[in-house]
Amino acid sequence: MSPREPAASSGSGSASARKPLAERLVQEALAIVQTTGPGALSLREVQRRAGVSPAAAYRHFRDRDALLLAVAQEAAGLLADHIAAALAAAPAFTGDEAGARARLLAACEGYLDFATGNPGVYRAIFYSDEQLDELTRPPERARGQAGEGGYNLLIATLKDLVAATGGTALDPWDPLTVWSACHGLAMLRLDAALRSLPDAVFAQARDRVLRTITAALPLEALAPPSALPGAADQVPVLTLEELLPPRT
Repeated sequence: MSPREPAASSGSGSASARKPLAERLVQEALAIVQTTGPGALSLREVQRRAGVSPAAAYRHFRDRDALLLAVAQEAAGLLADHIAAALAAAPAFTGDEAGARARLLAACEGYLDFATGNPGVYRAIFYSDEQLDELTRPPERARGQAGEGGYNLLIATLKDLVAATGGTALDPWDPLTVWSACHGLAMLRLDAALRSLPDAVFAQARDRVLRTITAALPLEALAPPSALPGAADQVPVLTLEELLPPRT
């Protein structure tokens, strides 16, 4: 499985002009974001590249924020595609722990490869005002070609690891542990302390962090339940949705 890549701007005179207008506007916006980042996105420039009038564009997107939301969701779908492709390239899960950890590592590497290879598009994901429950119930555009969404692909991979290590249930915060580590490492590379490292040195840092994370999960494997602080007072593990307050 080959992941989708952010499309370059193709202008109004190509085959893309036959796509639905809303889709053309999103793809043109995505091409701009790929080059300049989401902060520089202009609805007027998207209209110009698509060869349509403002009135035609406003029928689909009321303003720049609405278009950015669609771009953010499309970018999340592209991230999901890269994670899915990384998993497809890894050996299939056969029940063994080493294989399960290798697949988890592959998923993390797919995440980081997308983020560092497509910084503008990756940053656009965080213009979506995404809520925590949307990680497991993503909108259709954010699900990617596999139809699951990147976070749910990670959950499935971690469930395999839980089964391979003799567990019976996945703690709902374990996927967030991995997701947060990947995001933090990506942002350190793009915007902070790791941005000036040579590629080879960053690869060493990335591999060390990811191997540490994937070796530690599931977290219950680090100690028997009786050794965990407050174990006697623990309540049954709930799903992520059950842990969240009701949305208003």
